[in-house]
Amino acid sequence: MMSRVTCSHMSFQTAIRPAESVDIADIRRVARATWHTVYDDILGAETVEEHLKEGYTPPLLEQMIELDEVGLFVSTADDDVVAYMSCGMTDATGFGDLDLYVHPDYWGEGIGTELLHRGEQHLHDLSVRKIRDEVLAENEVGNAFYRAHFEKVGQRTAKVGGQEHPVNVYERRL
Repeated sequence: MMSRVTCSHMSFQTAIRPAESVDIADIRRVARATWHTVYDDILGAETVEEHLKEGYTPPLLEQMIELDEVGLFVSTADDDVVAYMSCGMTDATGFGDLDLYVHPDYWGEGIGTELLHRGEQHLHDLSVRKIRDEVLAENEVGNAFYRAHFEKVGQRTAKVGGQEHPVNVYERRL
């Protein structure tokens, strides 16, 4: 999937492809920038750093690349990885989830929407009928994206970094 994106301050060629081992450092770079930008004020930089250490180890990312049932994709802008997404089935009743992160420098460029559509294709191939995702209520960027593409179906509380946080629950039918 290739497309040209032009915005007021830059023009670049975007492409989405399955992640490869050579992308691991770039996925970790995008994760670090995105997580710190979004979550430092909500969870604290220390909690964010802990999550990044646990959730983005090279062996874990390598495993995600190798598993067919997990879709791990990267989006590139002029061949630089600027976003990534992982998706898969979460339970046998046809629910799946999708985790999508775009580097803050590229927010609002449509890259997240392109990744969402690619993830939907992958999930559809896995017989997923509905995506269910959760976003911390304080994550304004994430909630804006989900409100544009999903239906909010509820709210719950989740413990993150030892603290309770309200979480919005969204669904999207495939």
